[in-house]
Formats: sequence, C-alpha cells, structure tokens
Amino acid sequence: MQKYDIIIIGGGITGCAIARELSKYRLKIAVCEAAADVAAGTTKANGGIIHAGDDPVPGTLKAFLNSKGCLMYPILSEKLGFRFRKKGSMVVGFDEHDHAVLKKLLERGRLNGAPNLELIQGERIFDLEPETNRKAKYALYTPHTGMVDPFEVAIAFCENAVDNGAQFYLSSPVTAIRRAEDGTFTVTTPKGELTGNYLVNCAGVHADDVARLAGADEFTIRARHGDLLVMDKNCGIQDVMTLYPVPKPETKGVVLMNTVSGNILVGSTAVMMDKDDVASYREGIDELLSGANRLIEKLNTRKVIRTFAGNRAVVVDNNNDFYIRPSKKVEGLFHVAGIQSPGIASSPAIAAYVAQMLKAYGVPMTEKEHFIDERRPPVDFSELSMEERDRLIRENPAYGRIVCRCECVTEGEIIDALHRNPQPTTVDAVKRRTRAGMGRCQGGFCQQKVLGIMAKELGRSPTQINLGRADSQIVYSKLKEGC
Repeated sequence: MQKYDIIIIGGGITGCAIARELSKYRLKIAVCEAAADVAAGTTKANGGIIHAGDDPVPGTLKAFLNSKGCLMYPILSEKLGFRFRKKGSMVVGFDEHDHAVLKKLLERGRLNGAPNLELIQGERIFDLEPETNRKAKYALYTPHTGMVDPFEVAIAFCENAVDNGAQFYLSSPVTAIRRAEDGTFTVTTPKGELTGNYLVNCAGVHADDVARLAGADEFTIRARHGDLLVMDKNCGIQDVMTLYPVPKPETKGVVLMNTVSGNILVGSTAVMMDKDDVASYREGIDELLSGANRLIEKLNTRKVIRTFAGNRAVVVDNNNDFYIRPSKKVEGLFHVAGIQSPGIASSPAIAAYVAQMLKAYGVPMTEKEHFIDERRPPVDFSELSMEERDRLIRENPAYGRIVCRCECVTEGEIIDALHRNPQPTTVDAVKRRTRAGMGRCQGGFCQQKVLGIMAKELGRSPTQINLGRADSQIVYSKLKEGC
C-alpha cells in the first residue's frame, strides 16, 4: 500500500494546479483521477477565458481569487510553456438598461482590483473590435482578459508536478474512504489502496459524493450544463476580441471568443441537469447561434465543426461562490468545490490559497531547495519557421510526416507526446496534447493514423486503445489478417 502526505482527489485544472503548488514542499503527493487522463471533465469542456475579475461579486472568494489568478498567467505561461494570449474583452450593451448594468460591472471590477477597466461607447467600440454588431451602443472594455486552452494548462501543471515528485493515478475513481484512529485516510480505487495523512477534495461535480464517502456530508452540488460550439477557422471571422452580452445573475450569457488555436468558440448555455449528462442539445445549440449573431452579425453559423458540452459544479446555498475550506466534520479533509467560472482564471490562485490554508491548519510544509519551476514545452511544428522545421526533420524524419492535415500535426509530435510523463494512453489524451483531430475533419482522416502510432509506441494491439473512456474501444477485432 502506497503512503502519502497528501492525497488529492480529482485531476482537473484545479487538482493539477494544487498538485504543482504543493510539490514545492517536501511532501509526498498523490492525485487520484477517475478518468484515463487529467483535464478530461469540466476542464476540457470550457472556453478558456482568463477573466480579469470584473464579474464576481465583491467580497466573495471568486472575486478575491479571480483577479489574483489572472495576473499569474503571463508568468506561468512563460515558465510552463503553455499558450496564453491577452487580447482583452468587451461586455456589449445595446440600450440604456444595459448601460446601467455596465456601470455596475465597472464599479464591481474596480472593487475587485481588475486593472484598467473602461466604459466606452460609440466608435471606440468598433475601433477596438470592428466585427462587433453595429447596433451596440456601450461596452465595458477589459484589456487584461486573456485566453488559454484549459486542458493545455492542466497538462502543464500536471507534468511539472510529476517532475517535482507528485504521482498521478489515472483511471482511478475513488470508491471508498476510511479514516483510521490515528487520523490517516485509506483511499480505495480499482487499482488498489493508498493511505494519506490529509485529503484534498477537488472532485468537480462529484465533490459532494467524495465528501460523503469520507463521512463529511456537508454540502450538495448541482451541475450547470453548458453547450458549446467550435467554428471552422474559415468561418469569415478571425482574431476577434472576446465579446460578452450583458450578464444575468447566474451566467455570463453566450460569449464569443477566439481560442489560442485560432478557432472561434461560442459558449455556453446554463441549464441545471444531471451531473453526468454531457450530451449536446438542439435547444442549447440554437441558443448559442442566436447569441453569437447578436454579438457579431456576419458570423457564418454554417461553419460549425464541433459541438460539445460540460457541467460546472455549483454548491447549493453558497451564493454561487467557490467552496474552499477545511471540513467541519472530518479532521484532515479539505474541500475545494464549486469551482465554476471563473475557475480556469482562478486556478493558480486557488492552488496558492489551498497551500496557505493547509499551513494555517498545521500541515508540516517545508519548502524544497531545488523545486523545478519550469517545464519543457512540446514541439508545435505548425508554429515553427521553415528553417526550424528543416532542422527538426534532419534530426528526426518523423517530423516530416504530417499525420493531421487540418492542424499540421506530425508523427514526431505524437511520438513525443506518448513519451511524456504521465503517459497519455487514449486517442483523446493525445488529441489534447497535440491537437491531432481537432481540425475541420475532426479526426476523419487522421484518427486511424494516430491509433496506429499509439499501438506501435505503447506496444499494444489497436483493440486495446480507447478513444477516451474505459468503454470507448475504437477497434474491436481484425476482419482479416494482413489488413
């Protein structure tokens, strides 16, 4: 039985950020993740906006952590080698009612410490973003809003935590938790048992279920379902600033954004549903298309290449805020729950907050002398100059074989991804690390090639490789030998 100082339950962006932060200390850390890869739940089904802090209600944990987290991203991007793009955003208003709401948001943002906010109107709006609907009259301009791919950030946190000694147990849903008389916890997974002195519960929409397993029935989570859609890069609009409508109390509304990979993304709806329902619904997609056209009139909505959905964890009767605190019922258990928007933006600040909470609680935490604070980023062949590409191909001909034509992903990049730690073992995990399959054809041309490379590099039969979940086998058997 493996023994740890701290066991983190949940390998989304929050769990990965906490693992990296705690790996700065002389602690033995484990992360148990139910899925076959990190960032496979709410994190991957997210727009990736690094909100500057103008939206949360002042005085909440959201407000405190959002503005801090936003300012951490430029430095983390450099150190950990993930893409971060700061292009700003506007909340767009069309009438006097909207103008009044924007004034309140401006004051709220200033109280939260969001820098350089500006309430603008008229031609200034279209100077900043020419594609904005010409009917717009007012806007709240937030220059520090940024964009990331959330799963890319989570993977960077994860890999850096592993470099510093953390261990990740994937495909390891927690099925039981026991607390011994000496205060230690035994966590049971299908792959075996782990013991730890402390538990950090970051289990997303299932954080209340994990809490109950530990004997701490202290809160209830409901899932706020959100449909999203991805536009082809050839949709008529490129390099657009993030645009929001005037928000409602429970949601920021339908937002139109430009991802760091160049696609327009529209998201998301907000409907309470079952925790495990991540299907896309026609009503939600129609709402997204209508909302997008209100922000930008000439968006070609026939250029949708992918729809998907995710669930955000909402703690009931918690004022729509984050729920980060020690358990009142079980000593040594810490809850990090209800991490809905702006959870991506807040994640590095949440991690630092949790470390301070553990210190205040009395967890022995001594800083390492030789913490590795940087990560070697993966090669992105599509972003290299011709000279750099030629050099790579001379060194390794696998970089000269294009596997994914839509995103210009090479065999060399896929092989590299398969030999990073922790090792991806599903097609979707490789997709999140290389973007193979994320383009216009959505894997129609490259998926079988990726599968073949994975089978060879992992030493497995293609029948043993899943798309994502444990029950998502792609190839079931050979029809004929030699094919």
